[in-house]
Amino acid sequence: MSGSSNPVERLPDPNLKATFCPHPTTSRGSPSVIGVHPKEPKIVYCTGKLVVVRDLANPADCLLYKGHNDATTVAKFSPNGYWVASADIAGKVRVWSYDNPEHTLKVEVPVFAGEVKDLSWDPESKRIVAVGDGRTVSSRVFMWDTGNSIGEIVGHMKRIMSVDYKPTRPFRILTASEDSTIRAFEGPPFKFKHSIPAHSNFANCVRYSPDGIHAVSVGSDKGMVLYDAKSSEKLASFPVEHAVSIYSVAWSPDSKQLLTASGDKTVKLWDVGTMSVVTTFTFGSGAIEDMQVAVVWVGDFLVSLSLSGDLNYLDVTRPDTPLRVVQGHQVSLQALAVDADTGVLVTGSYDGAVVAWHATSGRRFTGAAHTAKVTSIDVHRGIVASGGWDDVVRFGSVVDTAYSGSVGLNGAQPSDVALATHAASGAVLCAVATNKGVKLLVNGALAFESSATATWTPTSVAMTPSGEQVALGGDEDRRVHVFHVVSNGETWSLVERDDMALTHNGSITTLAYSPDGTLLAVGDAGREVRVWDAKDGSLRVGGQWVHHTTRISTVAWNPSGTHVASGASDEHIFVWNVDQPANRHKFENAHRDGVMSVKFVADDQLVSVGNDAAIHTWQVPSV
Repeated sequence: MSGSSNPVERLPDPNLKATFCPHPTTSRGSPSVIGVHPKEPKIVYCTGKLVVVRDLANPADCLLYKGHNDATTVAKFSPNGYWVASADIAGKVRVWSYDNPEHTLKVEVPVFAGEVKDLSWDPESKRIVAVGDGRTVSSRVFMWDTGNSIGEIVGHMKRIMSVDYKPTRPFRILTASEDSTIRAFEGPPFKFKHSIPAHSNFANCVRYSPDGIHAVSVGSDKGMVLYDAKSSEKLASFPVEHAVSIYSVAWSPDSKQLLTASGDKTVKLWDVGTMSVVTTFTFGSGAIEDMQVAVVWVGDFLVSLSLSGDLNYLDVTRPDTPLRVVQGHQVSLQALAVDADTGVLVTGSYDGAVVAWHATSGRRFTGAAHTAKVTSIDVHRGIVASGGWDDVVRFGSVVDTAYSGSVGLNGAQPSDVALATHAASGAVLCAVATNKGVKLLVNGALAFESSATATWTPTSVAMTPSGEQVALGGDEDRRVHVFHVVSNGETWSLVERDDMALTHNGSITTLAYSPDGTLLAVGDAGREVRVWDAKDGSLRVGGQWVHHTTRISTVAWNPSGTHVASGASDEHIFVWNVDQPANRHKFENAHRDGVMSVKFVADDQLVSVGNDAAIHTWQVPSV
């Protein structure tokens, strides 16, 4: 047992005003687990290294717990609602206070050497059982406050996928395993009672009814089995109604109905008394992402989780149309842009998803989306341009939240994009930095491309609001290369200025022009942010903004052009005053595992995204 690592959560920064929280981690072919609060309409789930507590009545209301050092796998509220037990791939279970703003750690228990797949509390909030994929031991029952073991869960031949604790006396534990069996244990101290060969394929989930009379298990054999909770004997098998694997099952609060989630892209509502399907809920267009991997029943809320991470609020009266679909990101956020006209945020993630965020909710872009990591996004007058590792720049609309076109880059991989309207011609320009040089797209078509140089590779790009000047960050030569945009009305080209030598001490990683195009902020791998005069190349700020401890990943200007924000993989954000370079404000530990992008939406409001897949809005104090 250990309680020394991350014993107390850092209190939220008072300047943090809102968060769009990441969505549950999912894996094709595997069940996901969502915990529920015993008294409130809240759920708890895992994503990345975080644990998220989310209000179903107001999904924008969420809490992020950052105490784990490894990817989290499962989290459950204690029956009294005061504590959360959360686990990770390293086999550690952390018990922490939910009702304390510091979320004080009660105990950290290394239950076994491997991934914890599920855990359950006893009804007295005193004991916890955890199961999973340990190398030698795959389960453990322990006291919630000391971590002391109080029994053995043994006998399974493969991974244990699910576990549940009987909510009434006499206490029982049921486990479900990939060896196709359900095993029953009595205690405490817990000892093996018997094994039930209930399934012919993986047993994915087992759950006791709230009244403690029955239990049910589901599996990859499409089967559902009902048990007597006290004796742990099999009572009956439900008729097979799902077409493929059933991943999750949840009881209604009155113990009379069940919800099941399946890889056949449906959720079914069952009547336990008649063992028949009452309603079948369908989702989307039947794509792989519409597979249903988890269900919960919290008061009046019936919610399912899609493989895509969507949280679907089910409507019994309209089974083909959810009451609400809450969308968001599941993995690291790489890119962020803000539409200056509407205030809509657009974000892109490592899995290729692009989402537009309005006041309280997000909507995923539809159409021909990216098939690989999104590296960059820009928005200009409602037009969205995104670059991805599928070697394509895609164009879409903020209003429609849909892609409408794309441009292939002839095998070049884009690292950054920048949009502007060309002042002289009115054409919409998109400059693209790639590993094979720079591309210039005009009105959605490739108009110019440079050849790759032997001396430097473009890492980042920025364009003046007039569309007349482009700056590119160099990797190997640690220089900013500035180009004029040249056009005769028919052809377009980028001509490098030879009168500007903007040199840094590290590879250029990010750059941004001020709103009036007169200044250029540049971040580098040497941890420094500099500000250059965009007209003559003179250094405005240098040698002072070096307070990050790792490479700079992003810089952005406020609308007035007086302040620069920077973010880095050190997890921090700084806001700098250009006229008073010694003045700064630090948002500490803004994103777990690093800040990837920041943007101002107003002089006093900043938005950030990071590797934790969270989107934060900050109130910027006077600097």
